[in-house]
Amino acid sequence: MKRGTLIAVLTAIMVMACSAFSFAADGLELVSSYPEDGQKNTSMENLGVKLTFNHPINSDEAKKVDASKFSIVDQDGEKVPVQVLFSAKNDGLVLVVADIDQGFIAKNNSEYTLTIDGGLVDNDGNVLEKAQTITFRTYNQKVNNMVNMGMMFFMFGGIMFFTMRQNKQKEEENSDKDENKEAFNPYREAKRTGKSVEEVMAEQAKKEEKLARKKARKNKGKDEPQDKKIENCAELLNNVYHVHAPAPISKEDRSVNALNKMRKDAARAEKAEREARAARRKRKN
Repeated sequence: MKRGTLIAVLTAIMVMACSAFSFAADGLELVSSYPEDGQKNTSMENLGVKLTFNHPINSDEAKKVDASKFSIVDQDGEKVPVQVLFSAKNDGLVLVVADIDQGFIAKNNSEYTLTIDGGLVDNDGNVLEKAQTITFRTYNQKVNNMVNMGMMFFMFGGIMFFTMRQNKQKEEENSDKDENKEAFNPYREAKRTGKSVEEVMAEQAKKEEKLARKKARKNKGKDEPQDKKIENCAELLNNVYHVHAPAPISKEDRSVNALNKMRKDAARAEKAEREARAARRKRKN
């Protein structure tokens, strides 16, 4: 065999081997699903599964073969009527939903299983080698209703508690006002109740004492003594001077030297007045 013929035969064998390997490695596969296998608390409305494959499945030939490859059964093994919807786009999306037009109603807290039969094909003829199953469970509506009802009762109970508490406080305040309006007459009360005057007066003293304690609690902190007004800040603060005389009006007399002179004059006048008072006291003595 010539060398060129041998090279051509080996090249053809390598190409065929690579093509077969690529075809085997790039078969039809399920990429993802929603809900996922084993997922719980799924919605009861529009029960179904969203499937995504690695190749498009929307040609007329593929639809004819694949329409019967999807099925859903409940936990009792009863078959659920389904609709298989293929995406018009070239993205490998398939929706398998329960057909509510046939009277299907999803069960509460129930398990459902989607089965994809082997032999599913895509637009290029690639085949799903093994069957796939996805099991999911709907959420427990009874438990959710109980939780919601419990929260509602808790909220209404809290509202009723605070409302009754406020009404009770208002009634106590009104009763205290009514008691204060009418002067207490021990003889009239003794005649009305059939008790002695001493017993009636003792009960009234207890009521007044209780009322006084309640008022004291309410007025606690209201009658605290106010801070003493500071009249001369110069006695407490540094760098603050007491003004003995009004500041000069003219701008010329507002210099530092003029102010110092004014303070010295005021100090001398005050000293002279003290000396004069002392001299007058001596003359009197």
